[in-house]
Amino acid sequence: MAMAKFPHLQLKRKIDGLYRPKKGGSKKILNSITKTNLDDRNRKGHGSGLLTNIDRLSEYWAGNLKARINQNLPELPGSGVVPVFLQVDTQDFDAESLKSFGIEIIAEEENGFIIGASADNFKSLREKINKFIKKEGKFKNKASQLWQINDGIKWRIEQILSDDLRAKWGQIQDADQLVVDVGIACYVKIPQQTEREDGDTDEKYQQRIDRWKQKKDKLDIERDTIARKRQTEFEEFVSAYGGELLGAYIDFDDSFSCRIRISGKGLKDIVLNYQYLFEVVEHDPLTITDISTGESDNIEPTLIPPEEGFPKVCVIDSGIQEEHRLLAPAIDAASSVSFVPSDTGTADVAGNGGHGTRVAGAVLYPSQIPRTGEYPLPCFIQNAKVLTSISEETRLPENLYPPELMKDIVDRFNGTRIFNMSINSYNPCKVIHMSQWASAIDKLMFENDILFILSAGNLVNMSGNPLKPRIKEHLNAGRNYPEYLLESSSRIADPAQSSFALTVGSVCFTKFDNDLKESFGAKDDPSSFSRTGLGLWGMIKPDVVEYAGDVVKEKNVSPNLSYEAAISPELVKSTYGGGNGVGNDSVGTSYAAPKVSHIAANLQRLYPEESANLFRALIVQSARLPGSIFSNPEIKHICYYGYGIPDLRRATENSEKRITLIASDDLSAKKAKVYALKVPEQLRRPGEDYDILIEVTLSFMARPRRTRRRTQSYLSTWLDWESSKLNENDDQFASRILKDMEEPEERDEDQNSIKWFIRERKDWSKIKDLRRQDSTVQKSWCIVKSYQLPEIFSLAVIGHKGWECDLNEKVPYSIAVSFEALNANINVYEMIRVENEIPLPAEIEQEISVGRT
Repeated sequence: MAMAKFPHLQLKRKIDGLYRPKKGGSKKILNSITKTNLDDRNRKGHGSGLLTNIDRLSEYWAGNLKARINQNLPELPGSGVVPVFLQVDTQDFDAESLKSFGIEIIAEEENGFIIGASADNFKSLREKINKFIKKEGKFKNKASQLWQINDGIKWRIEQILSDDLRAKWGQIQDADQLVVDVGIACYVKIPQQTEREDGDTDEKYQQRIDRWKQKKDKLDIERDTIARKRQTEFEEFVSAYGGELLGAYIDFDDSFSCRIRISGKGLKDIVLNYQYLFEVVEHDPLTITDISTGESDNIEPTLIPPEEGFPKVCVIDSGIQEEHRLLAPAIDAASSVSFVPSDTGTADVAGNGGHGTRVAGAVLYPSQIPRTGEYPLPCFIQNAKVLTSISEETRLPENLYPPELMKDIVDRFNGTRIFNMSINSYNPCKVIHMSQWASAIDKLMFENDILFILSAGNLVNMSGNPLKPRIKEHLNAGRNYPEYLLESSSRIADPAQSSFALTVGSVCFTKFDNDLKESFGAKDDPSSFSRTGLGLWGMIKPDVVEYAGDVVKEKNVSPNLSYEAAISPELVKSTYGGGNGVGNDSVGTSYAAPKVSHIAANLQRLYPEESANLFRALIVQSARLPGSIFSNPEIKHICYYGYGIPDLRRATENSEKRITLIASDDLSAKKAKVYALKVPEQLRRPGEDYDILIEVTLSFMARPRRTRRRTQSYLSTWLDWESSKLNENDDQFASRILKDMEEPEERDEDQNSIKWFIRERKDWSKIKDLRRQDSTVQKSWCIVKSYQLPEIFSLAVIGHKGWECDLNEKVPYSIAVSFEALNANINVYEMIRVENEIPLPAEIEQEISVGRT
């Protein structure tokens, strides 16, 4: 790729420092339930009720252990540990403080419910509750925030099982053999890192830091020891029922997960009694759900192979027809591998023109396959075959455990930065905890600085099950397009909810309409099959959308569904089963994702030394909601489109009317980095009335953990960004962000704040019920009049504490800011570049000089 005439420029950092979190505002109001429990008239009754339920649970557990002996059941690991399900005040109760109640947190669930385990038969918990009743001690009121304790274990079926497994629970026979993925907690609480106190000398503070690090190291070793012990005990428990592990353990900081095959009897025992269990999901075969439909040929371009050093895109799929004339020059054949047991071949096993072959072609030819002329191929394609053909279905074998498989692929393709995976679960993702598969992708992305690009998943035409509605079931139930895309059954499919991966949905090319049939959508409308967001905990998912076709329906009351070549993407096809090598005969989000991988590969060519965060940031920065939605979006549009349709040109370069500035760095909790950009006087002079679009995108990654919920609890450290106000100079902004920790600040909205479409609070955002901090790619935009622009536009990237107690741990980020004149032909690029004394890259400067001579 030749150097762009208007390349992205470096955003200058002004200052670093401590961040002072916002304080002050109105006094916190107690939750009504907590307030009632504190009332002297209710105090004893609340405490006594908790104690009664504890006694009942203890009695039940003791009887359960005796019954196990009488029934000759396998010994339960840690039989003295009692599982418990309780609810706390989410407003005021810190779940981590349950340790002082003698409760190990197994998992945090919705609405303040906690799955826990007591190793002291509730001795500590009873003491705390008795002190609450008697009003004794420093924390005499804490038990008011402990709302209820369940006195049995039936809750485990509802809380631990996946929807599919729970639905069939009553029909599982003891002799049945099931393959399930399990999540097991293993968490050791680390104390907060000591902070510098007034009067501390450097030496004294360092001594306290060293003591804290020694304690943390010891607890880390303890955690690893406990994990190994629980893994050994769990394997023995599974083996006692004739079960087996299918693959290795996948380890997170607070848990580990694995895939097992086990009898129905053994599964019931594990679910109901194994104390450290928080998740059981039945194996999903992950069959391909793209929808197949004209053919085209007579395509004879002259393909220019990728040059040495060009990016490599690993396609994780059904294999690839590597000798295909439109793919062969780009195939990195030496790296091809099949991860399917007992199948060493890497050819595409999907029927009807293949699947991995189509996906690989869409990486190389994102718009249309050239008929003639020279076409330089943008990257190498690597083939990671993971799907196999079983009974005419292309699926993932059950002995390939997705989290372990992802790690094996990343290890095998060491050095590859971009991984395209157009494979999803058949059902919508769960929304309480990040799945094992998605968490593994997040962990690998953070540890290896790589980018996964994922399809959002598809709604097939018909499921045959009204409880799992697809397109036809929605229509039969009176749910119309596009509203049915907002139903929970249409939510993105695992692993598309991954926090760090770029998830891609689909939009329509154009409208189809004849006497008999019509498409659901018109140009730029969401595809009728494309799964939608939001993702977990308010995350914006899909991140972006691309053109991948639509379905057509008959014009009658109960329409049949079909497909038309005129509104389907043109794709490279496998010819193993005969037929043409190119066709418009399949639609699906599988073919939207590789179009984004194409943009990512171009970005890697431009910025080979940059982090994957910059690729994420620039792809999202280039995205735009279609048509009038861009200036008047609602939350439903974000669910359909994410941030919109990305654009290769905006992602990689600018124009006279647009400038993009970028920066990459790392940051720790309670720190901030401030950037400043001078706005030229001629751009903001009174009397001028240009519409200026300002866009900002922050991308970051951190270490994940699985047993908690909400973005800020899932991540070790989390970041967000804040901008200066319209009437605020750079010194005032820096002072506001970095001022002394003790000085309070009001939380009311300032009328001089820039009215970003997505703000730091849901009630401030123009798009209601969204906030930036819930996502790890945080984009917002605004349109301001040029005369309103400040003399200096400032941005701060701010670090916040997640679950990691080491405040010095740094997480990487990239940020992009763009200014664009929407309704005027003015040279914004050169004005801002010159005003900020930013030099052009030497190649461009030389080109300009030659042009002048």
